[in-house]
Amino acid sequence: MNRLHSISTIIFIISLSVYGYMQWQQSNETIVQVVKPKDEPDFIATALSSSQYDEMGNLTHTISAEKMSHYLNNTETLFQAPKYTLYPKNGSAVWHLSANQGRLGEDNILLLNDRVRLISEDKTNFISEIHGKSLNVDLTNNIITSEQTILLKGKDFTMYGSGLNVDINSTKMTLNEHVQTIYKKHAS
Repeated sequence: MNRLHSISTIIFIISLSVYGYMQWQQSNETIVQVVKPKDEPDFIATALSSSQYDEMGNLTHTISAEKMSHYLNNTETLFQAPKYTLYPKNGSAVWHLSANQGRLGEDNILLLNDRVRLISEDKTNFISEIHGKSLNVDLTNNIITSEQTILLKGKDFTMYGSGLNVDINSTKMTLNEHVQTIYKKHAS
């Protein structure tokens, strides 16, 4: 019995030593976990082109951009050289938007900055071009707003002001503060 007791004790100590050695080896392994910085995009697209349709299958807007960076953590998308085309719900003339920079948030509001241009395909509109430093575009309702200084161009005039509100669907435009209007003189 004494000999059996000694052998079982030795086997127990060897088993315990092997188990301890294995645990020690696992604790010395370095676990490499890749952590992405918060300011790094989840994905990037270059030469982007996309079209958006409503539930009835009507084209609502298209976008193209040199580069698009999407961030999932704050549901934000940044664009370089974005070009949007807005298709009004009433089927009237298409409007083209372009800028050097753009940001689209989860609320479907597009913020365009740096050399923003809004141009109507319908050259008979009273206002055919709008230029500014920044414009906010509600892509759900096709409403464009800006509190910045705006340049408006028509067939025979150029107008400066601020506080712009444009409803693309109804083509109603409001300028909160008129600064100056320059009329072109026609030769008779």
